[in-house]
Amino acid sequence: MKKLLFLSFIAFLAFSTTQAQEPIRFGVTGGLLNTNVDFKTGNSLLNLVGVENYGNINNTGFYVGALLDIAATDKFHVQPELTYGKSEDLSFVYLPIMAKYYVAPKFHIQAGPQLNFSSNLDDIKNTIRDAEELLGTNGDVDDVLRTVGVDLGVGAGFDVTENFTIQARYSFELTDRYNGPAGGVLDIKGSALQVGVAFMF
Repeated sequence: MKKLLFLSFIAFLAFSTTQAQEPIRFGVTGGLLNTNVDFKTGNSLLNLVGVENYGNINNTGFYVGALLDIAATDKFHVQPELTYGKSEDLSFVYLPIMAKYYVAPKFHIQAGPQLNFSSNLDDIKNTIRDAEELLGTNGDVDDVLRTVGVDLGVGAGFDVTENFTIQARYSFELTDRYNGPAGGVLDIKGSALQVGVAFMF
């Protein structure tokens, strides 16, 4: 599954490269990452016994990676990225494909889909163990967590110079991370805030 998604991403980049009518620019990006994971239950009785007390993980860290800026027109660009983000005991590889629209000469808004691949979910696993103990559905946490998530990202950026951009993006998961025996009452979804810079070559 991961290999198929990765190959699809590479194929998209290759296609975009051949179709673009303007120069394609390569860059590097990095900055502050804040990840948030919500544990939600759909059962008020479970909330009364304390499951909601395990309901949130909020960590701060960093992200780094590479990106392409593909100018389809003067105002509309496509920006695929490959980044690695780490915040305490959570780490992810992100594959966003952002559509960028310049609403002013140097200011753009962006939106698009994002795949995230988890490489470390220790904080989430520990919380699941606590929640499942209360629910009486103890299982192997490695078997109940999905390692691939689908997100939607929105953000904005400002080109300080021709080569230097500051940008911020908020992404939230559309898919549920949890795939265990308590799936009827327990949902786990994450979100991320990135605030950083990009340098184009």
